[in-house]
Amino acid sequence: MSGCDLNGLGVLVTRPAGQAGPLAASIRQMRGKPTFFPGVVIEAVEHGRLVSALSSMTPMDLAIFVSPTAARLGVPPLIEKFGSLDGLRVAAVGRTTAAELEKLGLTDIIVPDSSSGGEALAGCLQLGQLANRKVLLVRGEGGNDVLETALRKRGANVWLFECYRRCLPGADFGAVEPLLRDGRIGAWMATSGEILDNLLRLAGEHAALLRNTPLFVNHPQVAVRAFSQAVKVIFVTSGGDAGLSAGLCTWFCEPRASMS
Repeated sequence: MSGCDLNGLGVLVTRPAGQAGPLAASIRQMRGKPTFFPGVVIEAVEHGRLVSALSSMTPMDLAIFVSPTAARLGVPPLIEKFGSLDGLRVAAVGRTTAAELEKLGLTDIIVPDSSSGGEALAGCLQLGQLANRKVLLVRGEGGNDVLETALRKRGANVWLFECYRRCLPGADFGAVEPLLRDGRIGAWMATSGEILDNLLRLAGEHAALLRNTPLFVNHPQVAVRAFSQAVKVIFVTSGGDAGLSAGLCTWFCEPRASMS
């Protein structure tokens, strides 16, 4: 981000493997030092199960993608099933997901303006016009039910397409612990409640180091969850990698009034 100098600040980047590159590049551009520690492992659902799940599906009126992974793993089997997604209304829960959909050739994507998450998307969709419409919700196994519930309450016929599963990483937190202890990591990020929970669980007896390090999240619900788990300093940013980068810049680069 132009004009922002993190002056070597270490930032713990916890996005899943394969999704952290752009955010890390932004941190480096601001002269920060990203450290990778994926907070969740993504596993694709077997192709045969995806084919079976789509076998009885007819064309939808709207497809909603809840994450970049949902876009990356959900679009190809849908194109395989229907041949093309031309004419299908498409929505994304945030800017990062919308960017992934655009990489896959989709356009005119409905996306919340300033926030991210199912609640934000529900707020910008014309839910009153979805009664009796067929809505495809593309997500991971056991995903958040907030958006699904909101759609069903408006009378939408919701079909779930669960194309991946999220797993607890097997990584050793011991590599991160000394970096937190001696201040070489001065901020960390969690873009979902699951990542937050996993990091604190993996930290084990060292979880206090995370709780005492400024946390950056891009959704109010994750902030509430972090507060309930005794994280001391929580900064809620706008959506996407750009929002997280701007949050770091605001907290560490811009003057702040002293807090009593």
